[in-house]
Amino acid sequence: MLWYRTVRPRIHRYVPTGTVLEIGPGFGRWTQYLRHLCRRLILIDLSERCINACRERFAGDTRIEYIANDGASLEMVPDQSVDFIFSFDSLVHAEADAVGAYLEQAARKLKPGGAGFIHHSNLGAFVHPRTGHVRRFVTKRNWRAESMSADVFRRSCDAAGLECRSQELINWIGRARSADQYKLDGKCIPLTDCLSVFSASSGIRVPPRIVVNPAFVDEWRQAVWLADLYLKYPSEAEPSPEEAVSAGRAHLFLRKLATARRVRRRQGLKGVAGIIVQQTLAALRSTGRAAQAHALGEVNRWFARRHFMRRRREPA
Repeated sequence: MLWYRTVRPRIHRYVPTGTVLEIGPGFGRWTQYLRHLCRRLILIDLSERCINACRERFAGDTRIEYIANDGASLEMVPDQSVDFIFSFDSLVHAEADAVGAYLEQAARKLKPGGAGFIHHSNLGAFVHPRTGHVRRFVTKRNWRAESMSADVFRRSCDAAGLECRSQELINWIGRARSADQYKLDGKCIPLTDCLSVFSASSGIRVPPRIVVNPAFVDEWRQAVWLADLYLKYPSEAEPSPEEAVSAGRAHLFLRKLATARRVRRRQGLKGVAGIIVQQTLAALRSTGRAAQAHALGEVNRWFARRHFMRRRREPA
């Protein structure tokens, strides 16, 4: 569902095509879809383990080639042989020098009229120019490269002789269970990621279209929800958020009641009172963390409005 709702619509203009180069396929999360959209698919990854896993997973597909590289080289790919370059949820960890190296070589590997779609970090946009550190209100960084940003990507395209066509600034929610516990509005979650589309030079320079999309996390949440609802059998489907919260509260209450009974038998009412005090303090700390998360989210909302929205209106 994530592919069809989130990724596929953003690349539909460029596929199906002849040869696709996927950088950082991991264990084939997106490869399973890309291989049906091209006549030839080249997988390049720094990890031998990932390459071997993909080779085993797609052993019956003769259209796929597998290459392990050093994390920045495309020398094994012939020049002017690729129609489309794709990378999603992989190069977000790559620093500016690695992304720049890939783009420099991509200019040679792409066929005339070829294009690319790369998901990379925008955390560098939150680095304070005086201190050189990421601003304090960005507490969820999701292992993004600090030296990389949308601006850096555009400059790297210019240096490589490529044309940056469009950029979509998005936010991201980690996969940890507690990553989305406060359900912040998308405008309160930092735009630490960027989806950039580029192409081989056509000789006509057109300013890239830059879109600020704080609603991306809501799109992602909906895709996950739809996948749980329609793609799983009833026995596999996860309970709805309301059902999960209700069941969790009931289970927690029963556990606390059992604990209170044990403590009363061993330590009397004084021990029970101690537990009540501890739980009250823990609840206050949790409330404080939630309030802090929402306050930092409002700071990010202000920063995005002053920084990204203002810069989007400036001429490129």
